[in-house]
Amino acid sequence: MKRALFQIEECAIPEEFDFESLKEMVPSVSIVMTVRNVEKYIADCMMSILDQTFNNFEIVIIDDMSDDNTKNIIEKFDDKRIKYFKNIKWLGIPSSRNKGLNYATGEYIFFTDGDCIVSKNWIEEGLKYLKDSNCVGVEGRIYYVSDDYEPSFSDHVTENRYGGHFMTGNVAYKKSVIECVGGFDERYTYLEDRDLALRAMKFGKIVFNPEMIVYHPKNTLKPRQFVQVGKRIRNWVLLYKKFGEKTSFLWRIVRPFNLMAIIFPPLIFVSLFRNRYKNKEDFVLFPFIYLKLIYERLNLWDMCIKERVFLI
Repeated sequence: MKRALFQIEECAIPEEFDFESLKEMVPSVSIVMTVRNVEKYIADCMMSILDQTFNNFEIVIIDDMSDDNTKNIIEKFDDKRIKYFKNIKWLGIPSSRNKGLNYATGEYIFFTDGDCIVSKNWIEEGLKYLKDSNCVGVEGRIYYVSDDYEPSFSDHVTENRYGGHFMTGNVAYKKSVIECVGGFDERYTYLEDRDLALRAMKFGKIVFNPEMIVYHPKNTLKPRQFVQVGKRIRNWVLLYKKFGEKTSFLWRIVRPFNLMAIIFPPLIFVSLFRNRYKNKEDFVLFPFIYLKLIYERLNLWDMCIKERVFLI
């Protein structure tokens, strides 16, 4: 048996000791954020979090090697609830979030992103469900830009209006459940939030609260980014391998219309009717649709071979 490094001696606790004050010093909520080069957004994000109707929280920020002004902007906020850590090497989102979970001390874990703005009662609405419902987590509503914005083809939309996506831009869990499932799977580069949710739901339900609101800023895709989005399909293979048909694949066919468009390229012109084209950035992407479809399918099949999964 190893010898203890230190011993705790018996001590008398003064009668006037204020246990309630001590309880208030320990945050019941930890907000975990992973950030990277968000200097344009982080100030508004931080202000929206610090201005909550519920105050007993900490913000755990993991900066994954930002090389812009993100760190300096965060350090201008003089608030003891902020805990800022910068990675000494790039870890990626899942690993950085797990690192944030290690630093978190709250009973409940709230997730959002450094480019988002949360509603004033964001934490209060999340806790209302976590405490009163028989659930393990709660997801909120994410609006892309605003509740009445109509995105066009070049918009990289991040949105969750009606639930079921479990995006870490706006979701909260009981910390005990996250610990039970082992945190985020670090093999993912995308969909790690859905993977976590599907594992967490083995212990209970995740409810949707439409009053727990987050706003995501506008993000316009350039041609290179547009094509690179196709690489995300690799993560769907990991998801399918774990959860099968829960990942919404039909008879092992992944995005059947995209496959048909590769075989019969004129189908690409359907995009002009299915999507909203209203500015120059939209039409610039149109010639790159076929390239993206090919890139996506090659990544799918390459990942299927590596993971020994049969998907078409």
